Amino acid sequence: MCMKVTTLGALGVVLVLAGACFGQLDPGNLRFNGVGLESTYGQVVKALGKPSSETKPVREECIGGKEKTAKYPGLSLSFMDEGGKTFKVMAFEVTSSKWAVSGIKVGDSQLTVRRVLGTKFTNDTNAAEGTTMWTYEMADDTGSTTITFKKGKVVSIGSSYLVC
Repeated sequence: MCMKVTTLGALGVVLVLAGACFGQLDPGNLRFNGVGLESTYGQVVKALGKPSSETKPVREECIGGKEKTAKYPGLSLSFMDEGGKTFKVMAFEVTSSKWAVSGIKVGDSQLTVRRVLGTKFTNDTNAAEGTTMWTYEMADDTGSTTITFKKGKVVSIGSSYLVC
């Protein structure tokens, strides 16, 4: 009986630790209202409605396509067409608690961010602004997600691909 309890207890610890390690999100797959990086302009408008403002497409020098931005209250999105006709989200920044990004929102604690994204990040501090930034790299160094904190609370969530 004691052997069974010990074995079950050890198995439970392994399962909890495995869940903590494997249950964390890839920083390149963050979503809000069903959209995120790689979503098309059409998908964004369908999910979020018409933007409160947007720029006209302009030529982008890095990869030869066009880029534009769209803004919603507390959310900014950058799109690129990569030389084609379909604009896709290449970057976003959330600055309002209105937008929950895969379970993280403005105002959340550092503990909440660790639970969702894990502890594999670089930590930068800007003493002049009183902010701390945790940067999570995407697989194959294709981009990053940066969570900015002030007084231990999330003030912005940004994610972007490297394009140059």
